[in-house]
Amino acid sequence: MIDFGAWLPDQPSLGNPGIATLVNGFPALRGVKSVPSASVVTQPQQSTGNPAADSAMPTIVGMHSTAVVSSGALDVRMYVGTGTRLLKLDPSSKKFTQFSTGDLTYSAVQRWRFAEFATTGGTRNAYAAGGSGVTLQSFPVDGTTAPAAVSGAPNATHLAVVGRFLVCGNTGNSEAEVRWSQIDDANSWTIGTNQADAQILADASEITGMAGGETGTILTREGIYRMQYVGAPLVFTFDKVSNRGCEFAGSVASRSADEVYFLNEDGFQRYAGGQVQNIGAERVNDFFFRDFDRANASNLSCVIDPARSLVVWSYGSLNSSGENDSLIVYDFTLDRWGFARVQHQTVGTMRQLGVTLESLDTAADGSAQTLEDLTLSLDSPTYAGGTSSLALAQTTDDGSVVATLSGTPLDLTLQTGEFEPVEQQYVLVRGIYPHIDAQDATSTVSCAVGSRTRQTDALSFAASTAVNSTNLIPARKTGRYFALQFTATGDWSNAHGFSADFVPQGRR
Repeated sequence: MIDFGAWLPDQPSLGNPGIATLVNGFPALRGVKSVPSASVVTQPQQSTGNPAADSAMPTIVGMHSTAVVSSGALDVRMYVGTGTRLLKLDPSSKKFTQFSTGDLTYSAVQRWRFAEFATTGGTRNAYAAGGSGVTLQSFPVDGTTAPAAVSGAPNATHLAVVGRFLVCGNTGNSEAEVRWSQIDDANSWTIGTNQADAQILADASEITGMAGGETGTILTREGIYRMQYVGAPLVFTFDKVSNRGCEFAGSVASRSADEVYFLNEDGFQRYAGGQVQNIGAERVNDFFFRDFDRANASNLSCVIDPARSLVVWSYGSLNSSGENDSLIVYDFTLDRWGFARVQHQTVGTMRQLGVTLESLDTAADGSAQTLEDLTLSLDSPTYAGGTSSLALAQTTDDGSVVATLSGTPLDLTLQTGEFEPVEQQYVLVRGIYPHIDAQDATSTVSCAVGSRTRQTDALSFAASTAVNSTNLIPARKTGRYFALQFTATGDWSNAHGFSADFVPQGRR
């Protein structure tokens, strides 16, 4: 058997040890595994309290999910931001709604970013940064009080918790400014009081991302800074640890302040242990920049999948309609890449809402469903609620919704690199044996065999043929160099590799 190997679209076709073309496959130790389709979790209408007057849910440009322990039970809360409002999810109707009739409105917010902070005494609030035109907003994590501007706080684009401080970056005062709250009090920002202060990074033009923890990591276009607490009077020091910076503000995600992933013009990067490593070089960088629609670079978003060891970058391709349609993922455990085409607005994480047995007869879009329509087993932890997962905001005809990748597998397209079965000889390929696992007989696996005699010729592919009852895909194709295009539909799970039946034909 020949393993499919890793996805390596930047490698030359001949002798590529992995997969040359991939759509809808996530990394696996051998080959790729299926990408679940999006399953809608919320309703596409914004609730007004009167179902007859509900309006279409606007485009979602940021999301935050948390949990509150109430009477010993985990109570899930979810909040999203649109261009003009912050909204909370009503778990009973699965619709987003205003906190109250007097909620604040905002103007053309492009991206909301959220953080949580517990002040001295244990009060835990969510904080939302909406860019240079919006003062930092705050509301209790249980959603009982509407968001309000934090008095004295800056307008900011980025947000992180560093030690015992809430920290803002890229403020209305300067795109290179870092500003932090008073110690243990994210609602107090008077500079000079209880260690609240600010610092403009003198050799930086713009802060493009932040990561929190015991220390902070500040990403700028010109480099990366470590933010270290030293106490009064300096409070924090800022040490430049790399001259390689982050060019794309939406591309940052972190596992900690010491492990941050981001994108610059040199490709995908990982900052870890004080060093920056290009993790996409000679693998996926060239593919990405060929596919990436720079005109919509502001739509870039990135998140760590809480259920899988994946860093997920969301972007719009050159073939998109202005909305994101692509997920490129990096598995930091396997050091491998994957890719999927899924139409969406942005990515985030969410805690699953609990589902009662009585409510299973209604789908997320409000339509009726039966047990046969369910895509998950009844004993799935998803129905219990509280589990964290990757979330996508999507556009529907009726309004925006939040979905998770938990449905049936998306169709796989996979093309191998070129191989020469017998060196310097023509070969007749008579059949292909795919090693692609599926869960039921209705799944289909097909393959088209491509060949050429010279590397200067174009690959010529035969018609795609489905696997038969003996796990053989019949073929009859001659040439010296071969590549295989596989497709899998239905409930497929893993694509490992293939075996081939070929006969040498001579040298000419």
